[in-house]
Amino acid sequence: MRMFLFSASSILALVSGCAINSLGNLASSKTGDTSHLVTRSSPLKPLRQACGANGAMRPEASMIARKPYLQQVTTSSATFGWVTSAPGGQSVVITKPETTDVIARADATRDNATDRVAGHTQMWTTTDPLEPDTVYCYQVMVNGVAVSEKIGFRTAPTADSTRTIGILAFGDSGSGNSDQWALREQMEEVPYQLMIHTGDLAYEDGSMENLEQNVFNVYDDLFRHIPFYPAAGNHDHHSSSAAPFREVFKLPENGDGEKWYSYDWGRIHFVALDTEADYKTQAKWLDEDLSKSNLPWKVVYLHRPPYSSGAHGSDTGLRTILEPVINKHRVQLVLSGHDHNYERMKPHAKSGTQYIVTGGGGRGTYAVGTSSFTAFSSEVIHYVYIESDVDKMTLHAIDGEGREFDSVVIPR
Repeated sequence: MRMFLFSASSILALVSGCAINSLGNLASSKTGDTSHLVTRSSPLKPLRQACGANGAMRPEASMIARKPYLQQVTTSSATFGWVTSAPGGQSVVITKPETTDVIARADATRDNATDRVAGHTQMWTTTDPLEPDTVYCYQVMVNGVAVSEKIGFRTAPTADSTRTIGILAFGDSGSGNSDQWALREQMEEVPYQLMIHTGDLAYEDGSMENLEQNVFNVYDDLFRHIPFYPAAGNHDHHSSSAAPFREVFKLPENGDGEKWYSYDWGRIHFVALDTEADYKTQAKWLDEDLSKSNLPWKVVYLHRPPYSSGAHGSDTGLRTILEPVINKHRVQLVLSGHDHNYERMKPHAKSGTQYIVTGGGGRGTYAVGTSSFTAFSSEVIHYVYIESDVDKMTLHAIDGEGREFDSVVIPR
C-alpha cells in the first residue's frame, strides 16, 4: 500500500500555489518520443556474478552502523566509506574476481564529526593503484576480520575508451515513502556505472537522521557497488551549510568544500553545482573548470532549474548568470530538479544544449505545463538513464512502473 505524506512544507507549497500530488503519479499519463528504447539489463548482476554473495554483510558486522559504500572512483583508485561502533583498526582489502590474492589494502581513518549517534564513527579509505575499467572485489575488515562478503565494483574507463557509459540521474527523492521505493525497484533494470543526483536527497531537513532513513536505507545495496555523486538541494541546506550532506559523502574538493565540484568519467566531464550558494562565484569557477577540460562531453547538474514549466518555474537569475558559460563551452547536457516532474526542453538555439528537469525521484509530483521552450513534459515519478557513446548521448526517461515514456538523442 502506498503512503500519504503531508508535511509542513507540502502544506505550505499548496497554499503558495504549487500543485503537489503527495502520493505521486507512478505512471506517466503522456508519451513523448519513444523511438530510442533502452536495452534492459541489471547494473548489479555482472558485479555480483564476479564477486558473489551479493555483497552481503557477515554476522560479525553487527558493529557496522552504515554499510560500506563507494564514493570517488577513478581509473586508478576508489574511495570507500562506512560507519562503525567498533574500536580498533579497520581497513579495506581488494582482490580480483578470479583470485584470493590481495592486490591492495588500505587502512581507514576516523572522521570524528559530531552529527551522528554517540559512539558511531565515520570511516574513510582510498585504495590504489588499480587498473582502468576493471571489476574488483572489496571487503571491509575490522581488527583483521572480514565483516562483509566480497563486494564487486568497476573502476572508471579511460578518456579514450569507446565503451558505452551508463549514468542514472534522478532528484528530489528522499521521502522514504512508497513512491521512492517503487522507483528504487526500477533502478535495477538499466546498466549504469555511476549515479548522479540533482538535489534534495533527504527530506525534510537534510539531517543525519533524514539521510540515514531516506537515502542509505533505500539505496544501500546500490551504493555498495556503484559510485554516487550528488548535488545539494535546498532541503539539504535546511541543515546549516548542508553539513550532514558534506559529512556522509566524500566528494571532490576542487570547488568549494564539496558544495560544488567536478570530476571525469571516461570521455565525460561532470560538474555538480550548488544553487543555494552564490551564482556569480560558481559561474566564474565553472568557466575556469570547463576551460581546463579537453574531454568531448560535458554534463552539468544542479538543483534549481534554469528552465522549467513546473510549480517553481525557471530560475531566471540563475539562467542569466550561468547560461553564457554553458553556451561558451558548448555543454551538451544540463540536468536539474526542484520541480517534482519531468520536462525536456528544446535544444538551446545558440549552443544546442539539452536542458532536462528530473525532479521525480519519489517525493510526490507537481503539475507541469508547457512553455515556448518545452519539447515534452509529464507529472510523474521517474529517473533518467543516460547512454553515452562516442558520438551521441541517448537519454531515456523511465517512470515508477518501469515504462520508458520519453527519450532524446544528443549529438556530439
